[in-house]
Amino acid sequence: MSANDLERRVVAMANLPTLPGILHKIVNMTEGQESGAAEVATLIATDQVLSAKVLRLVNSPIYGFPGRISSITHAVVLLGFNVVKGLVLGTAVFDTIGSEGRALWSHSLGCAVVSRHLATIAKIPDPEEVMIAGLLHDLGKVALAYVAPGHYAQAVMESRKKGCHIGDVEREIFGVTHSRVGGWLCNEWHFPARLSEPLIHHHNPERAKAGAEVAAVIHVADILARCMGYGDPGDSSMPAMQPGVLESLGVTTEQLDTVLQDAELDFVAGASTLETDTA
Repeated sequence: MSANDLERRVVAMANLPTLPGILHKIVNMTEGQESGAAEVATLIATDQVLSAKVLRLVNSPIYGFPGRISSITHAVVLLGFNVVKGLVLGTAVFDTIGSEGRALWSHSLGCAVVSRHLATIAKIPDPEEVMIAGLLHDLGKVALAYVAPGHYAQAVMESRKKGCHIGDVEREIFGVTHSRVGGWLCNEWHFPARLSEPLIHHHNPERAKAGAEVAAVIHVADILARCMGYGDPGDSSMPAMQPGVLESLGVTTEQLDTVLQDAELDFVAGASTLETDTA
């Protein structure tokens, strides 16, 4: 399969008829400035499953908002359009690969939780949006597993056999890595650069421009989530942390210890509230 053929399949996946039509409406509504939180909330409220996912997120111990949020409108205001959009599209795509994606979803949740705490320590604005970037960082793997399950299973097997990062094998088999594939989805869904660039460059954060700080956070969080044994990213390798990345974020090793302790508590207490149909 050529990279061009693969891209066509992934773009087609982004517009899957199996994804609820409401998701496409949300994408359109959140692209412009003319739609308010109340309008988006009204649309979300028409879908019970989607409403439940949004409310589970905003009420999760991972976020720690005081009091219980029962209003979809309030949730949209607190989380923001990009967070809601990323959440509903990301979880919908994970749902397409069913129980086989459970371990990858767990890894993604772990990365998301660590990302939020790391962003808070680094004083990066909108840590909730950074968390969504962490949740979606391996979205390209989900797409590959869906559009080319046999080839992707081969990539997983080969990476484990060779003890190398799965991206190295993906490049051999597909001509591109999951990071590039995730970028195709981001482009199709019109994600802002501060969300799309961290997905594309989370293994090489120095290449990011608009989302450089967030890409650095996701880069570190992905490695820490692997260290903590959160789920299964598809290979058993431990990518090297880019030199100077912690310094660029202004984060010390002592602060990393705090991040890991807090993330562990939140992951245990709150991750189950964010389970998808892959569970």
